[in-house]
Amino acid sequence: MKAFAVAEQGAQPAHLDIDIPEPDPGEVRVRVTAASVNGFDLAVAAGWMAGFFEHRYPVVLGREFAGVVDAVGEGVSGLGVGDRVLGVVAKPFLREGAFAEYTTAFADGGLIKAPDDLTDSEAASLAHTGSTALAILAAIGDPVGKTVLVVGATGGVGTILVQLAAAAGAVVIATGRTIDGRDLLTELGAAHAVDYARLAASVREIAPHGVDVAVHLKGDPGEFAELVKDGGTLISPVLFSPDMFPDQERLTAVPIAGYPTTESLERLTGLTGSGDLRIIVDREHAFDEIAQAFGAYGHETLGNIVIRIW
Repeated sequence: MKAFAVAEQGAQPAHLDIDIPEPDPGEVRVRVTAASVNGFDLAVAAGWMAGFFEHRYPVVLGREFAGVVDAVGEGVSGLGVGDRVLGVVAKPFLREGAFAEYTTAFADGGLIKAPDDLTDSEAASLAHTGSTALAILAAIGDPVGKTVLVVGATGGVGTILVQLAAAAGAVVIATGRTIDGRDLLTELGAAHAVDYARLAASVREIAPHGVDVAVHLKGDPGEFAELVKDGGTLISPVLFSPDMFPDQERLTAVPIAGYPTTESLERLTGLTGSGDLRIIVDREHAFDEIAQAFGAYGHETLGNIVIRIW
């Protein structure tokens, strides 16, 4: 099959011909129709995950996807061949991935049936990004009345988090570099959408005593940690351990990771089905344009960048 993968340690990712994976017990194999680009994928491609995950080469990139079940492993119930699904490749090692014609994933917790009201691109943009946003929301604690600064809010995780936090009662300050981005954040529920280029001045006008929580989705957290009040919280899915955070003496540092569960995925699809959560897709790229999609990631994109596989 065709896959976008890293052939060996230190190699650049490329389109390779590799064997179609077989599902292990508890797994299903999925013919992938679409997959979303995430910061995790770029980090693996750059070699930054070598110290955190075992790599079993060739390592196929891509984490969240939508597709159709193609084969079922031993012990799987509730899913069958032909089911349309969305999910995450969330294994304790890196090998299978979503940027491939086929992938495998855990049936319990890794994927669920995709609702008919989501397109393939929307379904492929929900499992990892949404699970990460839910983990951040949980780390905020009781959000009612809290001022929550979301830095890097126009990406896939940010656009979901802004909606969830605002709906839960937080006063959300969200950053966007463009007028279109800030308009979108306001539509999604942000009380204040501010220009990243004027971040410090804008936040001090809104919250002169500091924000309760800052969420770091992009950039250098050292540039805005000072905007969090003493005793406040700095949350990041980008920094992997508390010792990577600035202002550790003054702030509570919370590194998080978005691991999906069946319950969290069903919660997310329930919200999309009720109209309470919008999945924003910025653009789609063909399978042979993954390198261009990686180059576009984070550069004034609004929402998710999706790769169409089949």
